[in-house]
Amino acid sequence: MLFEVLIALSTGCLGIFLGAQITEGVLFVPYWKALPPKDFFELHQTYGKKIYQFFAPLTIVATLLPLLTLFYGLYTNIQSQASLILMGLFTTLFFSTYYLYFKNANNLFAEASISYEQLPIELNKWGQWHWGRVVLECIAFICSIVTIIYM
Repeated sequence: MLFEVLIALSTGCLGIFLGAQITEGVLFVPYWKALPPKDFFELHQTYGKKIYQFFAPLTIVATLLPLLTLFYGLYTNIQSQASLILMGLFTTLFFSTYYLYFKNANNLFAEASISYEQLPIELNKWGQWHWGRVVLECIAFICSIVTIIYM
């Protein structure tokens, strides 16, 4: 019974997080790319911290809950361990992108320590990393659904 609750909550959190990330990629990133550098840095100064305050807790919950579910499922030896392990793996991979790329890039934007000429290149790179992360999140989400179907 506890596993069923955990996997349902994990799937819900992964789905909400995935939806928020797709929204960011479809709405925010193109808008940021269209802004002149000066305007982008001013916008980031105003809203960057608010965006972080929204996404940080969501990211943490969408990471910790699936990992807790994975460990509990392995401990109790539930069926569908392959999809559960894959969910945990892809959850870990999407979370690691923050430390591999986003933490540093977001600091560059917050400190406006990147040149105006370099900003479009970095925003394109940010967008590519973002969509790569979305793919990892999508796979984790699908694996959570598969776990529910076959448990």
